[in-house]
Amino acid sequence: MNYNDAMTFLLALLLCAAPASAAARRVPAPKPAADKTTVELAEYFLKVPTSEADPKLVDPFLAVDAAALPPRLRVKARAKQIEIRALIKVHDARKKGIIVQRPAGCTADSFIKPFSDETPYRIAGYVPITEDEERFVMKQTRCQEEDLGCEFSLTIFWDRGSKKPRRLALHEKDPLMAIVARYRGGDSGGQTRFFGTGLFCPRK
Repeated sequence: MNYNDAMTFLLALLLCAAPASAAARRVPAPKPAADKTTVELAEYFLKVPTSEADPKLVDPFLAVDAAALPPRLRVKARAKQIEIRALIKVHDARKKGIIVQRPAGCTADSFIKPFSDETPYRIAGYVPITEDEERFVMKQTRCQEEDLGCEFSLTIFWDRGSKKPRRLALHEKDPLMAIVARYRGGDSGGQTRFFGTGLFCPRK
């Protein structure tokens, strides 16, 4: 084989190998399966009512990678994690009083989720709201969308680049649902009384 033939052969090998190598890089390594203790922890939280769960086990459970659990537990365990995080966020918001100030650095990226996440969120107790209902909540509280998502449970389902309209949801136990209920009942204005006093978001 002369030099030119050898180079042609080598180039052909490289071209054939390149797509395979690229594909191999794109395939993530399988996640290790959760151990017995982790599985039992997930099963515990799926059996007991959230309000009766051992508080000491909450953080370990929230740290569980639901994708590593057996298939029969994955969606339900993730939904339970979502529910607990929502309840914690709402509880913390109540403790802060009437002035809503979102944490520094919090952006919409933290509460925009892909459409594929809707199922576990619905299982977790999230209910759909409309764009008009969201605007009513923002008007009543003088809060921006980022305030509602960072401090409360507002979640937006949308795939970046998608032409499909986004979908909004709040957790059913979020106090903001009381304002949504007012709108659904025909209320068209007036400052809400929130947590027993007027809630507002200060603006510079």
